Amino acid sequence: MRVERGASQILFGLLPGQTVDLEGRIWKVAKWSDPIVVTIDQETVRSVLLQAAFPWTQNDKDDGLAQQLRTRTPIEIVKLNEDRGVLVEPFPKQWRCKTCNRVTQQAPGDRCKCSAIKNWAQMQFVAFHGCGASKEPYIRRCPQHNAVAVRLPGTESARELFFYCPECPKFQQYGFPFQRCECTSDDNKNAQMSINVHRAGQVFSPQFAVVVNPPDPADAARARATGGGAKALEWVLNGMQESNPTAGRQTPAELIAALRQGFPGLSDETLNDMVQRAVDSGEMAASDTPPLDLPQAVLELAQEEALNLSSAVLTGRVRIREMVDAAGPPLRSLYEGRYLDAVAEARLASVDLLTNFPVATLAYGFTRGDSTPGESRLVTFKERGRTRAYASLARTEALLFQLDPVAIHRYLFAARCHLLTPSGDARNARIDILRNVTMPTPVQEDPQQLGRELLTVLHSYAHRTIRKLSTFAGIERDSLAEYLLPHHLSFVVYAVARGDFVLGGLQACFETNLHRVLEEIAEGESRCPLDPGCRSGGGACMACLHLGEPSCRWFNRFLDRSALFGRSGLLSL
Repeated sequence: MRVERGASQILFGLLPGQTVDLEGRIWKVAKWSDPIVVTIDQETVRSVLLQAAFPWTQNDKDDGLAQQLRTRTPIEIVKLNEDRGVLVEPFPKQWRCKTCNRVTQQAPGDRCKCSAIKNWAQMQFVAFHGCGASKEPYIRRCPQHNAVAVRLPGTESARELFFYCPECPKFQQYGFPFQRCECTSDDNKNAQMSINVHRAGQVFSPQFAVVVNPPDPADAARARATGGGAKALEWVLNGMQESNPTAGRQTPAELIAALRQGFPGLSDETLNDMVQRAVDSGEMAASDTPPLDLPQAVLELAQEEALNLSSAVLTGRVRIREMVDAAGPPLRSLYEGRYLDAVAEARLASVDLLTNFPVATLAYGFTRGDSTPGESRLVTFKERGRTRAYASLARTEALLFQLDPVAIHRYLFAARCHLLTPSGDARNARIDILRNVTMPTPVQEDPQQLGRELLTVLHSYAHRTIRKLSTFAGIERDSLAEYLLPHHLSFVVYAVARGDFVLGGLQACFETNLHRVLEEIAEGESRCPLDPGCRSGGGACMACLHLGEPSCRWFNRFLDRSALFGRSGLLSL
């Protein structure tokens, strides 16, 4: 049997171990035939999967994934081989005669004892366990006649199925009998299997992670090995003016970063001495900027985010100033006037169009049972002893928003009374924020106050932007997603790719209606329809700021309208 499906349909609906309806029958996916190995930067994959699997890791139910990632064991990433497709097999192998209701494991087409021919309906129920196992449910048969029939209740409840012998009235039973799993799971001492219809979310719930803007592995390794993170960080601190952030000669800061990457055991004193010797000998020019006085952990995170930003713009970036130079008189007036005014009024440093933004969706495992993250055991995909993730790679359009660092610094310094150093300079404002911030994780319960407030204003701004953009761009809200770069006060709104097709709504909005979007963000209605309840309950709800799970990877946490509006809000200062 050959059935045509798109690559994205297969990723979301035809993963190994998953059941699917095809051509009027039920099948289970055995494997992807000869999938193609995809090279994605393993450091990026490691970071994303550790975050995605955290709810299972903290409950010790992650199938050893976190330990594997921390020891830097590679994850095999594969995509669909469209010439070979997916191999499926009939499942469950149980059929009911629609004439007499007898249940059998015969292949469809065989004659039933009631003389009906080719009148079989496949049973839809599956026995499953949290360990990942699934099989046909055990059905007792009449011990005297070795036969069984079933009367369907008209619902999908397995408990209401009535089994009986079609030959005698002695054998009758409601529901399926107890069925033990063959695993040695600690989750259930009896290892009892549950039974449900094959389409139920409890039977198979795939778990996905989105790797946004994955860099080319060779480029990423080369950048890290040569201290490219330091160069990228300097590029961000200076306002991202250059088109190529990695160009130019290596600086002392970059050499220190490269040496630290290659020789992690060297002390800072030794590293500085080596660099100074290179400068004194004339082999390297002295830096014209003082070294960054940042905690090492923050410096590494800031450099990694800067590398992510640089890889995003290298794939294609359009800036407003470039549109000014290329536009005719009517549009030039629009871009120079209302566009730049709207950017400033919205407390932004810039808005750029990313024309070729890469997004990789990874299916890294599944659960059976409770689909709440961390409740059931996570089962990772494995092939020949190696952990595998199934991927769909796409290029899409995106908008990069950079908040004005001076405005953010003023917001944190004045409105939130944080002890930052007063600054009217963008570079110094960025450095001062980096020096004092500890950014929270998506699930952290007691984060640093400055990190929480900075993330809250950035995240709230991103959600408000998505909700406004969806209207102007003509794109469903759930078809837009966010990518936060909090250390650099930036976020990306990208269109969720559907196959190889990109609608172009964000580009059209950027070229014609950006000023209206920004005006609506800064000056549009800021009240919530559910106020005052929403305001007293945290200032964010489904009616004003919340987004669906595909759009928000931060679980709708760190959101508050008061961070944007009101007497102390960013857009009110």
